[in-house]
Amino acid sequence: MAHRQRTKKRNSINSDTSLELNGPMEVNGSVRSGGPVTFTGDFSVRERIEAYGDIDVAGNMTCNGKVKAMGCLGINGGALIRGKVKIMGKLQVVGNFQVEDEIEVWGAVVINGYMKCKKLTAYSSVTTVGNQSWYEVEETETVYGAKLIQTHDHDD
Repeated sequence: MAHRQRTKKRNSINSDTSLELNGPMEVNGSVRSGGPVTFTGDFSVRERIEAYGDIDVAGNMTCNGKVKAMGCLGINGGALIRGKVKIMGKLQVVGNFQVEDEIEVWGAVVINGYMKCKKLTAYSSVTTVGNQSWYEVEETETVYGAKLIQTHDHDD
């Protein structure tokens, strides 16, 4: 018999090193890390998420503030971000990624699923994987690299 996990409630989470967080969790403030952050499960973050490394989301996330990753951002599941998203590394979406503001990505963008945002600035390439993958930008889209469509996954 499966027991439903109770949602953990936390105020702001700060760490000088890496963070591995397991949901379901509601964070009533910000999540800040001096290294990478891994979110596993379902998360709700009231303010911002900031990492001086990669941010990995495996599950579902809602963040009402900005998201800033000095490394890469990986979404495996679903994420809704209400503020701006700034990524110094790559953005990899497997699932659904919706940003109600602007996405700025310095590395490559790979979408295997769906991505939607108000503005997109990509300093490298944007690739959609498979026939079911797509993205939409409501206002302005600036891509400095190639726009690619990968018809099938090469990970055999």
